[in-house]
Amino acid sequence: MIFDPVAKFRALSPEAQIKEGEDSLLAHILERASVAHVRYPNLGMDTVDTFLSDRDCLRYPTRYVYEFGAEMAPHQFAQPEPDFRSDDSQALVIYLRPPLRERPEYALLAIAYMIPLINYGEVIRDEHCLVYAAALLGMTEDKCYESLMGLAQYCECEVMYPDNSDMPHVCSCPE
Repeated sequence: MIFDPVAKFRALSPEAQIKEGEDSLLAHILERASVAHVRYPNLGMDTVDTFLSDRDCLRYPTRYVYEFGAEMAPHQFAQPEPDFRSDDSQALVIYLRPPLRERPEYALLAIAYMIPLINYGEVIRDEHCLVYAAALLGMTEDKCYESLMGLAQYCECEVMYPDNSDMPHVCSCPE
């Protein structure tokens, strides 16, 4: 019997196909974050510009600024948008809330959290960003979540709660 992964996938229910796709995306995001962590084991604000220009880690050339982006919502501490100041039509800029200038550890966390949005676009959810940021920065997901909650509180971001939950939700992805 010959193993045919395409036939196996097609035999799945639509719900199982969606789950398979989601699991695959999450595994890929984690793998790419791990590769980036190996390349930049001590990533800091002194090396983040090099990281942001590394096409093995980011799909598009990216820079960051401490400004409110045009599309930044009250619940967001950062937002990637097209970089109209660049000659490269694919270039992006990560807008960071201005108070992050005073907290470089939070600025770095916010940048790390935005990378999946830059690399994969609108299919990304906050869970993907959390997994990526934790792996890139060498943190546990729990520690990363705790740090993100501190970041959001520091920036005075509007708190969001997932449906049917009284647990605050770190959210910087567009909703």
